[in-house]
Amino acid sequence: MVNKTLKLPDKRQLGYIVIGEGKPVIYFHGTASSRLEILLLEELIHQNRFQLIGIDRPGYGLSTFTNRIGLSEFANDVKALTDYLKLDNYSVLSWSGGGPFALTYVSLFPQQVTHALAVSCPTLPFDVSEAHNGNPLAKVVMKNSFLATWGLKFFRRSILNANKDVENYLKSSSGKKMVAEWPIPDKKFFADAAWLKKMYAAMAEGFRQQNSVKTVFQEHQLFLKPWSETVERIPAGKLTLWQGTQDKTCLVDNAQKIAYTVKGTIVKLFPDEGHCVLFNQLQKLSNELTI
Repeated sequence: MVNKTLKLPDKRQLGYIVIGEGKPVIYFHGTASSRLEILLLEELIHQNRFQLIGIDRPGYGLSTFTNRIGLSEFANDVKALTDYLKLDNYSVLSWSGGGPFALTYVSLFPQQVTHALAVSCPTLPFDVSEAHNGNPLAKVVMKNSFLATWGLKFFRRSILNANKDVENYLKSSSGKKMVAEWPIPDKKFFADAAWLKKMYAAMAEGFRQQNSVKTVFQEHQLFLKPWSETVERIPAGKLTLWQGTQDKTCLVDNAQKIAYTVKGTIVKLFPDEGHCVLFNQLQKLSNELTI
């Protein structure tokens, strides 16, 4: 496992991690997380010949915070890294909030991307109340800087505290409530201390910077906007979507709407899966990434 940083042309720092050897796979992590999310896929890496590259978006982990106004800015950061690493051909993999950034990247730089897989990907504009158990207040909060900042500061503190002792957190009333809120297919992941340690380590790393709360709020604001016209340029057959039909964080119609926007998209529905379908279908994931 190698954690590294790249100095970008504008002097910002871009944090990334490289694990494994073999076919390169660029990984776009979820919202409020970090490059360390790829550690959840270590089994895939060790059992197959893949080189997984996780990249911190601005304000997360080791990447310098910047005021982002669109999704394409991070796409340019990723292109700078792939050029630096001299990658000729690679797959793109994303989960949850990393999806819109991955789709934007593929639309702008499709030539070297052999295949892109977006899992549990929100369409844009995204109804943020979906990701909070359908609570309509979430939509109001995320449009109010003061309320959103207050809520995200509380969330950051809870993640950092839980990350210190995941086993005891799972035994606490807060931990039990957290697990209970997930649909049945996802409960086994969030109730598994070993899996949750890696997830919370990735999220705690995402929240390491003081600006991280502003980063998460800013990302939600980007998701409230419609797609830029660039995603329509993704070549037919280049993009595959995985979607668990029991996903309560990113409802199944998100995949259907993306497929309508990006012609030639392949949609694969998993009836017995939720938001964590990516981590429950490693053999199928391996097959998908070898395309």
